[in-house]
Amino acid sequence: MVWGGISTRPRTPLRLYHVVGNLTGVRYQNEILQPLVVPAHQAIGPRAILQDDNAPPHRSAAVKTFIQQTRVNRMLWPANSADLNPIEHMWDELCCRVQQHHPANLGQLLQYGSRRSGMEFPEHSYAT
Repeated sequence: MVWGGISTRPRTPLRLYHVVGNLTGVRYQNEILQPLVVPAHQAIGPRAILQDDNAPPHRSAAVKTFIQQTRVNRMLWPANSADLNPIEHMWDELCCRVQQHHPANLGQLLQYGSRRSGMEFPEHSYAT
């Protein structure tokens, strides 16, 4: 999973999370929303909007409650809407660039990403 924020300021880091096992709503809340989204939302201010997709972990009851309690503004997505996410273009570009280097394992991918794209890969973000 890759998480990043688009903003005129402040700039958010691009984070890569190697998710092992099922990403549940509680894990999404504890591993993504609480440490990354909430601080970024607070730094950007009241005009910040969380844009995720309709993945089951993003729509769980625990996540809905957490979003309401932390007052994070969330973009509403109809269940069967076309993908209007502007960051999809960036994922396509990132995928093409990574494929050019043929990383054989997660270590090579992380090494390439940190050198080339300015991504941040904190140690605690990898599940083992």
